[in-house]
Amino acid sequence: MLISIVILSWNGLGLLKDCLPSVIRAAGAYGDECEVLLIDNGSSDGSVGYIMENFLSVKILSLGDNFSFTKAMNKGIGAAKGEVVISLNNDVIVEKNFIDPIVRHFCEDKDVFAVGAKMLFWDRKTLNFGRASGDFRWGFFRRVIGDSDSAVNSLYVSAGGMALDKDKFIKLGGFDEDYEVYWEDLDLCFRAWRRGWKTIYEPQSVVYHKVHATNIKKYGQRGIDRLSGENYSLFIIKNIHNMKLLIKHFIFLPVLFLLTALGGRLYFAVGLLYSIRRWPPFWQKRNREKNKVFLSDMEVLKISGR
Repeated sequence: MLISIVILSWNGLGLLKDCLPSVIRAAGAYGDECEVLLIDNGSSDGSVGYIMENFLSVKILSLGDNFSFTKAMNKGIGAAKGEVVISLNNDVIVEKNFIDPIVRHFCEDKDVFAVGAKMLFWDRKTLNFGRASGDFRWGFFRRVIGDSDSAVNSLYVSAGGMALDKDKFIKLGGFDEDYEVYWEDLDLCFRAWRRGWKTIYEPQSVVYHKVHATNIKKYGQRGIDRLSGENYSLFIIKNIHNMKLLIKHFIFLPVLFLLTALGGRLYFAVGLLYSIRRWPPFWQKRNREKNKVFLSDMEVLKISGR
């Protein structure tokens, strides 16, 4: 099975010097054909020239502009030749044998959509992302990230270290580009679960993540917090179809605004307010999505948490 590793980079020369060699080693250790595709998002730091000179096996797709994460990754995954595509951030170092554990799930179960690696922080000890579960209480959607000793269902996996079935990805329409960045991976996997396609956490596949290394340059911490708050509410508008739960979200949204603003997350609260102007187009997405679902909100949360 041909595997594609897609890495998005924007002015990431220093990160690529640290991280790309580990990806090349892993691709070489994989027992089947594997392409490494770098998606350059309009870099001006000489990183494309560096890759062309030092990593001849790496293919490069130059977009010529600094697109959003979702739009650039849709272009990159669309250009990938593999049946299974591994999405990696450019600030991620991977273990040499990280490919086999995540790829085998696609061979064993045709209903698998995505498989996520165990993501540790740069200290190689602390868990950054693992097995995700979620619940909806008092109008609030809550994500819980934990760990597991063996492969297990997960509500979603991080786009910075996951493998996905390209054909299913295309059928889902790819990442929703209106998110730009943050909550796009949850949105994607949630929509897949609704169609009966599984997302799995595989702890035997390990990567190390230097968090926000690229996004902090592009958006700043305030921008990251604002986008997180905005997309949090938009995810609920689009994907929570149980009307009672949605009404609770509307009722308790002012409470969430106050809690986050007074709790030191002012720009997350600002993002919640920003989201209101974008509710109409996301409501239209919600109506279109309702015609394609197989599982209900609560069924997704229950099955993905088993």
